[in-house]
Parts: sequence; structure tokens; C-alpha cells
Amino acid sequence: MQRDITFKTRDRVELRGWFFAPDAASTRLPCIVMTHGLTVQIEHGLAKFAESLTERGFAVLAYDHRGWGRSDGEPRHESDPFRQMHDTRDAITFATMLPEIDPERIGLWGTSYSGGTALMVAAVDRRIRCVVAVAPLISGSAMVNCHIASTDWALYRTQFEDARRRELEEGTIQYRVHTTVQETINWYKDVDLEGTWNNEISVISHDMMMEFEPGDYVSRISPTPLLMVLADNDTRCLTDLQLDAYNRAREPKQLVLIHGGHYEAYVRQFATASKATCDWFTKHLTTSAMHL
Repeated sequence: MQRDITFKTRDRVELRGWFFAPDAASTRLPCIVMTHGLTVQIEHGLAKFAESLTERGFAVLAYDHRGWGRSDGEPRHESDPFRQMHDTRDAITFATMLPEIDPERIGLWGTSYSGGTALMVAAVDRRIRCVVAVAPLISGSAMVNCHIASTDWALYRTQFEDARRRELEEGTIQYRVHTTVQETINWYKDVDLEGTWNNEISVISHDMMMEFEPGDYVSRISPTPLLMVLADNDTRCLTDLQLDAYNRAREPKQLVLIHGGHYEAYVRQFATASKATCDWFTKHLTTSAMHL
């Protein structure tokens, strides 16, 4: 069963998405809150993960971040990591209020940029009883420093400064192309079946990315069980940073390392990533597990 859902954040922004549940549930269900990565929308591959979870008896609440896709919010196509973090907490609240859901069995799943968000939320919100981060961003500043040549750094910073000045002077949001990386563009060609992706993001989104340091939170996630699904050649969110974060996380935790690049978990390694996800939530969110 899949239906459209709508809920409002604490600052009254209306977010929209999908709610998945097994067709014949006789008891209140564990629920996984699921969000997408940077510039992505929920139709870009999340339904496959959600459907795998419903086959294992879970409900799933998947939604578009504010300013993206079907959700409201201004500016459009802007990703503020801290707003997204608090919106995720509002999504958790909404999930606990649904009559089908057991509010004591809420899990969180995030990927790429929202994988970082999931790490942060799991560290501060104890309503989350289990978390999965797939190819998560660990350090926005380190990632940007890796991808921007030192000779281009001054120009990169000047773009942010100019955008902030123009937005105050003119009152119009400044935008830029999000990516020219062929690996990323090719992935979108595979998953954007409805033609909804626009290779555009606010300039300030890239500036705010450098404020985003989910790796600083990982030691605080425990005692919430943490699964990280990582690719051994992730050049987008950087495998070495992910492994370092995993090593700093405390038990209980588990690492699944797949072969390939950042997007492998959604394509060629989907079966492995999906099974690991379902097994982890089953281990920690079933009724018997919650009473151990």
C-alpha cells in the first residue's frame, strides 16, 4: 500500500511525500523515516528501498525536503543542512502520530547528503531506535576542499560573497549549476524517469555545505544501533572520511562495504544494500528485539 502524505513543520512549511505500509497489518507497525540526498527527489530511487522494507513488515515515510520536489518552502532548490535536520525531526513527530505506527519503533534511513543528516538526528533525537546511513556525507568542508583545486579556492569563496551581497541588494536568490561530474549526471539519467531533476541549486547551498559536519556527531549516536553502507571507491562523499567516522562511532554498529562508487548502492549493489538495511532494522525494531 502506498499513499500520498502531507505534514507541516514547526514553522508551518508543508512537506509532502509517500507513506508505504504492508497491505494487511493487524498491529501497529515499526516505521522508517526516509529522505533523499542533495538535489534529489524521492522518486529518484527511494521507492525501491521503501518497497523492500514493506515486504519485511515495516512502514516507510519518505518525503521531499523543503524547497525540493513536491514539498513547499522557499527558496526553491536550496539545501540548508540544519533546517533539513529539524525538518527530519518534525517528520519523526508526524510518523509517531499516525494511527498505524508504533511510536516506540521509529527508524531513520538517509543517503548521501541526508545520510549525514541521519547521523546528526540519530545523535540528538532518542526517539530514533535504529539508523542506517548509506554513502553518507561526513564533512562538507573536507569534501569541498577535496573537490576544489587550491588555485580555484579564492574564486569559489568570492562567488559566495557576491551571492550574499546580491541577494541582500536585489532580493533575488542566486543559482548555479549543481554538478558537472559525469558520474553524477549519468546516475540521474538512469533514475530520473519522469524528467523532474533540474541541475540547479542555490549558490548559498554550496556555502552552507561547508558548515555541515555530521562526522562530529557520530560518537554521540550510541546507544542507538548504527549501520553504515559504504562504497569502497566513493569519490563524492569520500570513503576514507566515512571509514574514519565509522571507527569513531561507538557500539552497537555495523559496516557493510560494497564495491564501486557513490551510486552503487542504488544500482548494481542495490540487492546487497537493501538486504543489509532490512536485516538491520529487523534486528533492532522487531517487537522481540525491543524487549531485549
